[in-house]
Amino acid sequence: MELVYLASASTRRAAILREVLPHDVDVIQSPLNARERPHGHGMLVEEQVSHTLQGKVEAAQRELQHSYIIVADTLVADPEDPKKALGQPSDVSEALQMLLHLSGRRHRVWSGSAIICGDDVRSWIESATVEIEPLSDETIETLIHSGSWRGKAGGYDLADAMGPFGKVVEGDEVCVLGFAGSLLAALAKD
Repeated sequence: MELVYLASASTRRAAILREVLPHDVDVIQSPLNARERPHGHGMLVEEQVSHTLQGKVEAAQRELQHSYIIVADTLVADPEDPKKALGQPSDVSEALQMLLHLSGRRHRVWSGSAIICGDDVRSWIESATVEIEPLSDETIETLIHSGSWRGKAGGYDLADAMGPFGKVVEGDEVCVLGFAGSLLAALAKD
């Protein structure tokens, strides 16, 4: 049986890989031990994703000895500032601020993904535009209490509680869910 190592704590990413990969390929999942590179301030969010992804590639090459390793990073760009990233909220207050800020607006989501095969690294950075409808106080309260903001860039999960209130208006939904779509296309071909 072939093995793919997903260097991520995201159960969503693991589920996506299991859907795309042949059934005789097993996915092992665990986050890297190295601290994630901080997202660079003063850089476009696209560049911040690239910077962090490169750090994950380097950490994976140091830490892991698997034939196929996949790393990924996703950030939400502030709708008012393309250099300000909305990462994973650290608490309820931060999640609330993010949801209020994104309510009734469009924003870009950037995902970077890489597959590592020894010294060979293929990587992709892609984006999608998401539109969040104006959220009522009751809806925001429901989203916060659902806990679906935990571990999610921008404080929301489009495939979960935010699904009825947001839509991808440009790009690939998988980008919003944590992978550059080109990675999945490459895996499907290989």
